Amino acid sequence: MHKDVKKIIKDIKSLKVQGARNVARIAIDCLSITVKNSKTKNPRALYRELRETSDKLIASRPTEPMMRNMIEKANHYAFDRKTSAKNIVQLKKTLVTYYATMNKRTDEDAKKLAEYGARLIPQNALVLTHCHSSSVTKILIKAKKMHKKFSVVCFETRPRYQGRKTATELAKAGIDVTLSVDGGMNLYMKKADIVLVGADSITSRGDLINKIGTSTLAHIARMNDVSVYCAAELSKYSPMTIYGTREKIEERDSKEVWENPPKGVKIRNPAFEATAAKYINGYVTELGVIPCQSFFAMATQKLGIKLYE
Repeated sequence: MHKDVKKIIKDIKSLKVQGARNVARIAIDCLSITVKNSKTKNPRALYRELRETSDKLIASRPTEPMMRNMIEKANHYAFDRKTSAKNIVQLKKTLVTYYATMNKRTDEDAKKLAEYGARLIPQNALVLTHCHSSSVTKILIKAKKMHKKFSVVCFETRPRYQGRKTATELAKAGIDVTLSVDGGMNLYMKKADIVLVGADSITSRGDLINKIGTSTLAHIARMNDVSVYCAAELSKYSPMTIYGTREKIEERDSKEVWENPPKGVKIRNPAFEATAAKYINGYVTELGVIPCQSFFAMATQKLGIKLYE
C-alpha cells in the first residue's frame, strides 16, 4: 500500500479528516493514488489492490456510509472495466478519470445542498448547531452571502471539541458565532429559531446517526417547538439497515475523555448516537428539503439500489 494512502487512512482514523463528505472525497483520492502508483501488470491484480485499500478505508471509520457507498460505486465501475479494458494502461487512465468525475459530482451536490439549506435560514434568526459539519458551514456561509442576518451558537462537542472548528470557520466568514459548553443547549434553545446539524448516516426508517449529543439537542428542540433540520446528501443512506442490520455506533478510545482516571472509574466514549426521525423536521439534500419518510426512496433511487428484481 502506498505511503500516502497509509497516512490518509491514519488521518481519517484519528479524526484529522472530519466531515462525512470530506472523508468520502479523500477516500476516492486514495483509490486514485493506488491506481496511479500500482506496479501490477494485469487488471485482476489491480482490482485486488483496490479491494485491499477499500477495506482499510472502510475499517478506519465504521459509521461512514457515504464513504462506503462511494467506494463500492467506484469498485463496481472498476470491476466492470477490468474485463473490457484493452490493457492495464488504458484501465488505469479510465479509473483515474472516473474518480475525478465522482469527486466533481460530490462538490456539485454540496453546492446544491448549501443553496437549499440557506433558504431555510430565517432573517434575524438564532441558529443552533452541534459538532462540525462541512454541509452546515456551507449552508450558513451561503446564507451570509444571500445577505441574511443571523447568529449562530455551536456547542463544544466533547471530548474532541469539533465545535471549535465550526466556530472558527464561521468566524472567518464574518458570521456572528458563539461557542458554548455542551450543557448550554437548553439555555440557548429558549431563544433559538432553528437547529441545523450534519449527518454521518441515515437509516431506512429516516433515523439520523450523528455525533453524540445530537439527540439531546433534538429532544430539547421538540420541547421548545423549534424545528430541527439535518444537512445530508442522499449518499449518506445506509443500505444495510433495510435488511435489519443496525448501524454500528463507534466507541472511541477512553483516553480522549480522561487520560489517567482514578482507579475504579470506568470511562465510556461513544462517538455517535441515533436520533429518531420523529424529532427531525426534514433533511436538506442535493435534491431539496425532503421529509424523513422520503429519504429512503430517494436515496435508493440515486444509489441505484434495486430491492425488487
